[in-house]
Amino acid sequence: MDRTQELEERVRNLSQTIEEMRSRMARLEGRDPALAVEKHSDRRGFLRLGAGAVLGALGWAAVRAVPASAATGGSMVLGNPNSADAATTLITTGADPQVLGVEAAGTTWVEGTTGTFTAPLQGLGTGQGASTTLVDGVDGWAGGTKGAGVYGLSDTGYGVIGESNQGIGLYARTSGRIRQDGLLAAGLPGYIPNPFEQVRDLNGVLWISDVTGAWRRVNTVRVDAADGSGVPFAPFRVFDTRLAGGARKGAGTTTVIPIANQGAGASNIPLDAVAVMGNLTATAYTGSGFLALSPAGVAVTTSSVNFITGQSAIANSFIVGLSGGSVQVKVAGHATHIVIDITAYIQ
Repeated sequence: MDRTQELEERVRNLSQTIEEMRSRMARLEGRDPALAVEKHSDRRGFLRLGAGAVLGALGWAAVRAVPASAATGGSMVLGNPNSADAATTLITTGADPQVLGVEAAGTTWVEGTTGTFTAPLQGLGTGQGASTTLVDGVDGWAGGTKGAGVYGLSDTGYGVIGESNQGIGLYARTSGRIRQDGLLAAGLPGYIPNPFEQVRDLNGVLWISDVTGAWRRVNTVRVDAADGSGVPFAPFRVFDTRLAGGARKGAGTTTVIPIANQGAGASNIPLDAVAVMGNLTATAYTGSGFLALSPAGVAVTTSSVNFITGQSAIANSFIVGLSGGSVQVKVAGHATHIVIDITAYIQ
């Protein structure tokens, strides 16, 4: 057999194989196998058919192939199952760092379902791991201090939702650190909250809402230094009318006493303190009476400590709010010296 005949035989065998493949495809699609390949009998047409059929079949198979998945570690085939035994890396081919975008028009997340939902992109961690092993549905990692392992963004909805039927909805692992950028202003948030929402304002003060959607400031008793050093708060005397030969406060007088930013070092009362705790003392009084302690500018008639003749001094503990960082003491009955000691503050 000469070289020409050998080539013709190879082309004939290849063409026959292509014809069988097309016939199989036609049967799968429900078409007439006779229409799959046009018959040619002359030698030139036969050779042309053989070469064209090889190229055509390759291109046709690329878009109409029998469903196939990627080989382990190979390129991912969209629309088909792909082996997850080895990592498949998606890389960007341009300046845009977004390497994978998934969009499903009209698709919504079905709340309350178990195990499945209709999100356009799903990550399912099936099975049970060891007691110390997490079975991840979605695992995101990013390096550096500015990296974000998982980033969620929404215009007016929820950026990230964590849900668990009986376990932990959101878990800050290892460091346990959770950060929230403060609101643009300090004080009561200026919007209606969701039930049980929480947020920190510009000063880092925590606000939470109840089931009715009303805001409530979270206040805590502090017996440590406000600088976060962990140094215990040392009680100190903030007011004493006896110093430098001071006079007693007469009956009917009201004295405003600054509290915020008083004290030194670890005993300093921070400017954002909302209340203080301590002892109020009446001493060297000229007769019976009482002292009324309240936030500055708030008139009260209830007594904080009562004094009577026959005693040299009498004290009582107190918790009182601050107004403008100050408190006030009103004297009723007879003149007396006043002493105020601070033992803790509420922030």
